[in-house]
Amino acid sequence: MPKATDRIKALQQQRAAALAPEAPAMEALAAPSNERAADVAAVQAHFGGALEGLVRGRAVERIPVSDIAPEVRPEARQPRLLPLPHELLPDGQPAPRYAGLVAELLALGESLQARQIQPIIVYPGASDASPAARYLILVGQRRWTAACLVGMKMLDALVVSPPTTSERVRLQYIENEAREEFSDMERAWALVQMKQALGDAPWEEVEQRLQLSRARRHQLIRLLAFTPTQQHELARLRLQETQVRTLHTALRSGQLARDQVDAVLRQLAKIADARAAAGEAGAQRAGIDGPTVARQVARAKRAALGQAPMPRWLPLLEAQLTRTRQALERAQGRAALLSDADVGALLEGLVSLRDDIERLAAVVRARQAGGASDAHNS
Repeated sequence: MPKATDRIKALQQQRAAALAPEAPAMEALAAPSNERAADVAAVQAHFGGALEGLVRGRAVERIPVSDIAPEVRPEARQPRLLPLPHELLPDGQPAPRYAGLVAELLALGESLQARQIQPIIVYPGASDASPAARYLILVGQRRWTAACLVGMKMLDALVVSPPTTSERVRLQYIENEAREEFSDMERAWALVQMKQALGDAPWEEVEQRLQLSRARRHQLIRLLAFTPTQQHELARLRLQETQVRTLHTALRSGQLARDQVDAVLRQLAKIADARAAAGEAGAQRAGIDGPTVARQVARAKRAALGQAPMPRWLPLLEAQLTRTRQALERAQGRAALLSDADVGALLEGLVSLRDDIERLAAVVRARQAGGASDAHNS
């Protein structure tokens, strides 16, 4: 298997070739008409009819990658954390903070070089990011970015009429909603964009447009309590609202200041990097879970109060006790169905667990009594 540096060098050469002056003009695909129709049908199926009016009667075209660009204005950019190609590969090397994302995009780009299964969707327009571009991306910015990184010259695309702002937000939300790597922070950005696109409409209308429940919308909006820089980091780490609930609760309640939240996020980034280097984090997540965030929040709170750091094992034990209690509650309604042999084994385990709990409880009570005595004497 070639080394990563060799692979990146080869892709850089391909990219340089793609940027050569002799970029070919837009051309119709030479594929059979039934294959082009199948491509259009695949796009329609993916969006469940949401694109029916836009793509009806459109033909797949092959367009130079250099003629396509994303919308980069803050109020109009896609509600995803997807840096521009030159930000991902500054000086020709993956930016350390985006190393995982670059690896994913390089793999996607190589797949596109072999076969473009689904065309991207673009519409006529200009981009501040690329003055030479003639089309803006409606759907498929991830594939366009991957194509840029591996040096592809042409991309299959459907050219449609410019959508309304609310249509654009809705379609880009639909495109990303099913992706595992789509974070709740990015979903919250989409909510804000839709509200602005509808002229600051009531949240109920936003919920209807994006097919969200009121409870889910409330969950996502809570993430807007973070500063823009903190929001960016949450999206980069691909954390979900449930994972960072203890953190945004502490921020919104005033238990942690913004600089303390910054410190927690820096620590989470270090943990994510370490777990990624050890191969513990999957491609779609940073290896950070709710208990990890809760431990960091608890430490930050104790530090703010001048208390000694919480032992690493204590939050783990508390979480395990919660899961054990839940399992015991579920088992109560099922124990009557056990065989005699299973009953005996379960009773033996329960008695052993009870004895262990009682011994630990005795130690904790003694510590509690000793602490109360010390406080009284002082």
